[in-house]
Amino acid sequence: MLRLLALSLLLLSSTISAKTLPATQFKSTQNFINKMVKEHRFNKNELMLIFSKIELTIADKSKEKIKKKKKPKSKPMAWDKYKGLFLTQTRIQNGVKFWNDNLDTLKRAETTYNVPIEIMVAILGIETSYGHNKGTHPTFETLVKRAFGNYRRRNFYKKELESFLLMSRENAIPVLAIKGSYAGAMGYPQFIASSYRHYAVDFNQDGKIDLFSDPIDAIGSIANYFDKHQWHDFGEIARPISLSSTHLKYAKRSTNKPKKNTQYWRNKGLSIDPDIPNKTKLAFIRLPQQKIDETWLTFWNFYVLTRYNHDNRYAMAAYQLSEKIKQQFNQNNH
Repeated sequence: MLRLLALSLLLLSSTISAKTLPATQFKSTQNFINKMVKEHRFNKNELMLIFSKIELTIADKSKEKIKKKKKPKSKPMAWDKYKGLFLTQTRIQNGVKFWNDNLDTLKRAETTYNVPIEIMVAILGIETSYGHNKGTHPTFETLVKRAFGNYRRRNFYKKELESFLLMSRENAIPVLAIKGSYAGAMGYPQFIASSYRHYAVDFNQDGKIDLFSDPIDAIGSIANYFDKHQWHDFGEIARPISLSSTHLKYAKRSTNKPKKNTQYWRNKGLSIDPDIPNKTKLAFIRLPQQKIDETWLTFWNFYVLTRYNHDNRYAMAAYQLSEKIKQQFNQNNH
């Protein structure tokens, strides 16, 4: 009997280390709701109602820390394996089809923003397979749990939740109806809420911005995103380059912003193609592979691609996919 009692107490102590309650029961959520009412004039009763539908599980933070210490660091996926996920014949063919189906819109976006068609198409291909995989996670629930649960970057997600509520109101979209990725990205281009508010455009001029079901608005919004991040009109993106062991240190595995010009690198002894002007700013990256890393010379527009996703592998996959889609499109139409 005593052993059964001890076992019961042990099980009870393990279950009370975490509690699951409606989000409105937590002080941090209440403070957020009050802020939205005060700063943005939301209806408090309406916010309390929708927040009450989301349950938060607050775990024992001391146990969470112990788990985190034991968790080994995972190595990033090798570039040769990573690109294989995106540079597929199916994605290329579907990209050509999307290009043909939306030709007039893509041409207009290219003319308006000076961003190449193939870049817009490649981004849509990587993000949602041209609108076919936009995500099934309820975005409001995702953001609430990340903003007030046991997630890192809680402050970031609180700001995104604020933007999400404002975005929903501005575009008359029911908060609980929106679905997206596991991290809160939405629509054809997988914009987070703050990007939706800052970069989405009504490209079909119907009086509303719809990135969930309207590829026209999505195309214009992606082009506007890159334009606002200072895309250099039809500028070069990247070239492969061989670096000596002495110069390999200049190639970063992380995002590398072009800061030094070609003349600077030539003075360092790097062999830069003669057609690149001395004043052009360059950077160098390394893409880790299973055997030998690839090294690339990158221009400003490659850095702009990393503003969409900060992973060099993502930017390079988008660039290479765009080139393959463009090549296939031109072959099919000549």
